[in-house]
Parts: sequence; structure tokens; C-alpha cells
Amino acid sequence: MDEAKIKAGVLSRIRRQAAGRQLPVVTSEFRLSGTGIRADLAILDGDTFYGVEIKSDLDTLKRLPSQMEGYARYFDLTKLVVAPKHLHGLRDIDLYGAEVWRYETLTDWQLHAAGSARKISGQWLLHLLPAQEERRVRRRIEKTRADHDVENIDAVRRTEFQFAFTRRYSQTSSEFWEAVRGRKIATNDLKLLSRFHEDRQQQIMAEIENAERWNDWAKAMQSISNGR
Repeated sequence: MDEAKIKAGVLSRIRRQAAGRQLPVVTSEFRLSGTGIRADLAILDGDTFYGVEIKSDLDTLKRLPSQMEGYARYFDLTKLVVAPKHLHGLRDIDLYGAEVWRYETLTDWQLHAAGSARKISGQWLLHLLPAQEERRVRRRIEKTRADHDVENIDAVRRTEFQFAFTRRYSQTSSEFWEAVRGRKIATNDLKLLSRFHEDRQQQIMAEIENAERWNDWAKAMQSISNGR
């Protein structure tokens, strides 16, 4: 199985685990600021912010040490989903308390190693916001701090991050969960998790239309040339 199929399987498990309660806010290919790393999935489930990294049969573990370090810096919990062939290689890698799942098929998942969760400092989480938004949020926090007696300023930072993350990704997340309601999640559904999918689609259509216009123009010029 490739990464897309595994990711669809992970999302199916997340949906099952959330049965009877609100589905989490989820996004795909989430950039971890300053690390050069993109988390395969980033999920805000209640007050817990966790990331999922996938290593399929087609992947190597070459980048995993730096990826696990980056995940540990920003996520309360990391879930690592690997093909069985990678289990041996994990023994020599610091996983920073990641929860490890191995899969044989999309319906056969086994917990290989229990993970350890913690609360990441809101100071770190704010770094994940776009620079302009981070500055705006920090100014608001400082104003709150100046105007009120705040006992736990880091809790305020975490709350601000969660609010910003939800505002940024809740629409695509909700549209995704609604689109797959009552049916199996397919790899083609993953594109719905991209905030820029609609923009990219419009760009593709514009490029196709532009290419067709140039093709029509070339044919017209060829016809004129042949008529001389």
C-alpha cells in the first residue's frame, strides 16, 4: 500500500474513534515551522494536538530521526504508522515517545509501542502560525496580560493557537468529513483536506483553457499558411 491508502485508513480509524462525539479538526501535509518537515496529518481533537507520520513499504527511514524530533517539538502526541518491514529499523531511532502502529492491511492494525503524551508549551505552538498572524496573536495576548491578572499565560497561548488552527482548517476539515459521511474514505478524498485545492483546480482549468486557445491559434495560423 502506498502512503495515500494508508492515510485514508488512518482517517477511517480517527472517524471510528470519534463515534458519538464531535469529529476532530484535521489537515494534511501540515508544515512544522522552521524544521522543513510536513506532518502527514495534523489533528486537533478537543484539547489534544497530535501528528501522524506514515512510512509505507515504499518509504525509507532516512528522514525519520529528524521528523520525530520535529514532531516532538510541536505535537502533544505523535502517532507513527509503519509497514512491518520498518520495525527492525526503528530500534536504532529515538522516537521521542511516539505511539507506533504497524499495519499488515488496511483492516489489520497492531499497536507496536505505546506512546507518551504531554502538553506542548503554547509558546512553541504559536510558532506554527503564519508570521503575521503569530505577531497579531502575541500582541493580543500581551494586551490581555496587561489588562487582566492572568495566572496561566501559557494556557492562554495554547487556547489562542487552538482557536487559530480551528479557524484556519475547520472549513476544509468539515467539508471532508461531510463528503465521506456514511461511506468508505478513498484516496481521492484526501484532496479535500487541502485549503488550496479549489485554487489549484481553478489554476489547472485556466492553464487548460489557455493551452486550448494557443492550440486553436496555432491551427488557425497553420490553416492560413497552407492557404497561401
